Amino acid sequence: MLVALPMSLYRREESSTVTIIPARLLLLGEELWLKAAGLEGRLAPETASSLSIALIEMGAHCPQTPAFLPQIEFSPAVISRESDSRHRTVEALRDYCRSLLATAEADPSGSCPTAARQKLDELGLLTNLWCLNRAMTRAIVEYEELSSADSSLARQRFSDQELQFLQLLLSACIDEVSLTLDAFLPSTLRTRVFKAFQSNEQIRDAKFGKGVAPALLCLILQGSMPQNEFEMFTGLNSEFSQLEVCRFDQLGILTASKGKPGWVEPRLPKWFAVCLLPHL
Repeated sequence: MLVALPMSLYRREESSTVTIIPARLLLLGEELWLKAAGLEGRLAPETASSLSIALIEMGAHCPQTPAFLPQIEFSPAVISRESDSRHRTVEALRDYCRSLLATAEADPSGSCPTAARQKLDELGLLTNLWCLNRAMTRAIVEYEELSSADSSLARQRFSDQELQFLQLLLSACIDEVSLTLDAFLPSTLRTRVFKAFQSNEQIRDAKFGKGVAPALLCLILQGSMPQNEFEMFTGLNSEFSQLEVCRFDQLGILTASKGKPGWVEPRLPKWFAVCLLPHL
């Protein structure tokens, strides 16, 4: 259980450095941490692993450094394991921003700071299951829009600018996690899987039988099942159900389990992942 803390926390990294985390950021940090924790309950491990691979293929897992970043001096993050998840989440995101700026200055074409992103994952934010790149891009755009609409923002202290940007980034991250959570609600997933079987060209060209869409939906929700059980879910006799399994395998949306002989698992190649998460 989280314990209520003062409106702000002062944490000292050096005698001359004080970082402040206002209550608003703490609330957003808590919401992000809780929503990310919900991903583990929503996605089966095998499905989550496949989604992570799909995001890597799409370049969403570890993006290139944004072409433009606001000129904000982010305070040094003091990430302490003694802090609760709210403080550690905000500090880890601030550290990510600082690392991103440093990377952009050193090599504008370089990739994102892996070590800083790993700190986010160590907190359980599971950035491999949602698009941190989209959240960062949205925060940058919204910050620039605010700056254009309110010229006083550019004249504020760097600490105020930092807090404004972090608030935008936290909100954007929460929205990105929510998109993944919503996509894997059984009702939403059912709608999108069935729509893919009706409209996706690759699936239509494979000429699947009518009963295979529910079977694939069940597999994505469960994460794995014995192949003979999957074949039973297709509602076809043994010979035809095995043919359907071969079609799935050829399309790359089903694979044999490496850890469970005789079992099958879903695969989410990027073209199929986009059917389930159209915002990507």
